[in-house]
Amino acid sequence: MRTALLAGLALLALAAPAAAATRMFSYDPISPDAKRLTGAGLTLLFKQGLTGTRPLKVLATGVPAQALLKPGRDRDLGPGGLRAIPGTDDAPLYEVDPKAAQGAIYIRAFCPGATRLWLSFSPIQHGRDLRVQALGDDPKGGPGRLCGALDFSFRGEWRLPGGRAPLDPMEDRPDNLP
Repeated sequence: MRTALLAGLALLALAAPAAAATRMFSYDPISPDAKRLTGAGLTLLFKQGLTGTRPLKVLATGVPAQALLKPGRDRDLGPGGLRAIPGTDDAPLYEVDPKAAQGAIYIRAFCPGATRLWLSFSPIQHGRDLRVQALGDDPKGGPGRLCGALDFSFRGEWRLPGGRAPLDPMEDRPDNLP
């Protein structure tokens, strides 16, 4: 029994990296906050695997701007975390990296006055609309606050021939690539 369990765990460990895929979905803004903050919408680059979905980058669809995401800690929002902030949905939390790409610009745009920005995402699924909650810190030491709830309609998935990972539109690449 123990041998079978260990063999099963080893097989799962080998299959997990192969099953993970990088995907890219685009969304059109439908709520007033989403229209105001994103204009033409947003594109989300994420890893999807056996253990779930992890957003990696948020890209503005209409202009060259992106924010890199890292896992967020609920406790950074203050006592009670996300659940203690009125008007929020309980969803996975990701922090915008202020030092990478246009992270500082995203913080100023999505949550004026904040020095840190967290985004929480409703489930990321093909064909399903998306809600993004923007949360900011209180630079004076108070608890986190909801800066906006952005609703988007699913527009489509970026795909490349041959099953390759999507190209990142923010990266420079040679002109001879497909």
